[in-house]
Amino acid sequence: MTDIAIKLDRASVTDAITDYVLQVNIRGYRPDRRKVLAVRQSDRTASLRDAATPARREAYYYIEGELFPLPGATRLAENDTPTSLAERLVAQIWDELWVWNAYDFTPTSGGLEEVKAAAANTHP
Repeated sequence: MTDIAIKLDRASVTDAITDYVLQVNIRGYRPDRRKVLAVRQSDRTASLRDAATPARREAYYYIEGELFPLPGATRLAENDTPTSLAERLVAQIWDELWVWNAYDFTPTSGGLEEVKAAAANTHP
């Protein structure tokens, strides 16, 4: 078994945040608290989804409130583009997002099962 960690795909995170910024700014600014950044454990790619029960082997991060807690963080300024705003937003949260994702122990991630298995193997 290999211990090589798969890096979080920054391009897919930026694309998902760009999609979100575009959606919430298309007809006036209307943040959507139902939208989540879904990250697959297998290849660490991200996509934009509506909040629901996470698919197996995915971690969900709420965009409004969790990733960007400040109100209006995803609002486009005059002469700004969704891509440039998304790149700035991702740069602000990148280190935290990588840590959250790398050490995600939600029941649908592989982490919780691995911790339980390791604990079971150490106790007779």
